[in-house]
Order: sequence, then C-alpha cells, then structure tokens
Amino acid sequence: MDLTFKNIKAQLTHFTQGLGTQPNVEFENRDLVLQGKDYFLCQLAVATIPEMAAIEDRAQPEDDRWNDRTFHLRMSDPKKSLYFGFRQADQLVAFLGCRFNAKMTRMRIMRLLVLPEEMTDSIAEALVSALLEFAAQLEVRSIFVQVRNDQTELETFYSQLGFKKVVTGKKTESETEVAEYQYVLKSK
Repeated sequence: MDLTFKNIKAQLTHFTQGLGTQPNVEFENRDLVLQGKDYFLCQLAVATIPEMAAIEDRAQPEDDRWNDRTFHLRMSDPKKSLYFGFRQADQLVAFLGCRFNAKMTRMRIMRLLVLPEEMTDSIAEALVSALLEFAAQLEVRSIFVQVRNDQTELETFYSQLGFKKVVTGKKTESETEVAEYQYVLKSK
C-alpha cells in the first residue's frame, strides 16, 4: 500500500476508531434520606482526595491507609475507575471506590469507608446498592471484593448483600490472607 496522505489518513482513522470509544464512567448524583438524615450521593473527583484521605485517617488502621498518591493512582483513569460517596452538610462522610476491567464486564471494589461516627450498616449498604444498580445499568457481569481473613464483620456484610465466597487462602502483595467474594449480576 502506498504511503500517500489518503492511505495514512485511512489507516489512522481505522486505528483511532477503537480508541476512546469507552465513555468516561458517569454516576448519577442524587439526594437520599437514610435513617432520617439527608445525604447527597455523588461521584467523586480527584479534587476530593484530601477529604477521602481524611476519612482514611479516621477510619483505617495506620498500616492499611491509602495516601494522596495512592488515591491519585487509583482515580487517574476515569474510564477504569469510579469513586462516589455520601455528603452530609457538604462534608464527605463515606465513599466507595471501584475499578473496571478493560471490557467493563467486571468491577472490583477497591475501597469502602464510612466515618466512624456515621458508621451504620445502612450507609455502607446504600453505597454498595448504588454500585450494584449502576453496574446493572452498564451491563457489568460481576463485582469482586477482597476481604482479609481477620475481617469477619466485613465477610458477613458482603455475604448478606449477596456476595459469594469464590476463592479462599489467597495472599496479597503484603502476604495477608484474603478471601475473594463475587456478586454475579449477569451470567455469560
């Protein structure tokens, strides 16, 4: 094939048609009332990292906290990640973060945190329910989450929401044993 301008343009057009076809993940913001309190459920952006890090500082053990850099890495690609949370009186009180695989058929919950003074199962359940609803709209097939073996309350929480244990005894990079849980939205 000749390297004429027309041929090069045709090749570039063909190559770029596959790029950028996956849209940015857009979450629908909305007001919710949980246990008599008003909340605003909204998509989070990089600008909210300091608020998320503040929740980390208050809700996570020191050796398990993410720092600003970790959040930046996790949130850097809006086509592969989604972070949303609850605001009350314009303050972030809880958030959930997840990542998509390249085909947007699977998601992984990366973080689910609620401020200790706001910690109720209803807030955490509402965040996961919002994720399940959003994933169904995107036709995601399954959602995964890893739970450390010493997090029995978290195991119970995800099990009650319909997540099933699929892998046990798996080890993370830090050699911590975890179980993998899966929520199936759609069969292959």
